[in-house]
Amino acid sequence: MAAEEKKLACPGCADTLKEAWAEANYGRVLLLDQCASCGGVWFDRWELYFAKAASIKSLHTVDMKAFLGPVPLRTGSNECPRCSTSLVPFTDPSLPGDATIKRCARCAGIWLNRGDLLKYASCKERFKPASFGPAPEIKALKRLQKELNTSNIGIPTTLELACALDNEPPIETKEVVKDMGFLILQALLRLVFKF
Repeated sequence: MAAEEKKLACPGCADTLKEAWAEANYGRVLLLDQCASCGGVWFDRWELYFAKAASIKSLHTVDMKAFLGPVPLRTGSNECPRCSTSLVPFTDPSLPGDATIKRCARCAGIWLNRGDLLKYASCKERFKPASFGPAPEIKALKRLQKELNTSNIGIPTTLELACALDNEPPIETKEVVKDMGFLILQALLRLVFKF
């Protein structure tokens, strides 16, 4: 008989987290943990960054009946639902500064309540590129590259450039091999005869 999975407690209101599916980048799907009472979502490591903004917004909304029920001011333990470590405030330049985001220092999971989750999704949508084509600067550089005929220009090697800068003749590889052989022989003699 399989062991029963541990029920995850909401860090915000102590209710049980339920499974919620969200679409992610590259055609993947994420299995998130969401609180039906307060609407907050637990993201395991890296899941927040992979989730699409539209799918975050379409997650289940708050159950108003439970939220306004007999104990509306329930508070959770502010602990990680996975490893029971205290959650700490988390900041990241890619995350909205006005959202209160909490992170587990042990497992790197992230907790967002419903309001902060919507702020994050809106922020993520604002930074979505308008088109997937190259930037205008890249287009201009490619056009210039096509206009220039570089096929008849010889590109010097690094060794030729170094020699041209120093006005010295190129290094002979036979001489380098002789010098390396001499150094190796000298090191062996010192080891054998200890002098």
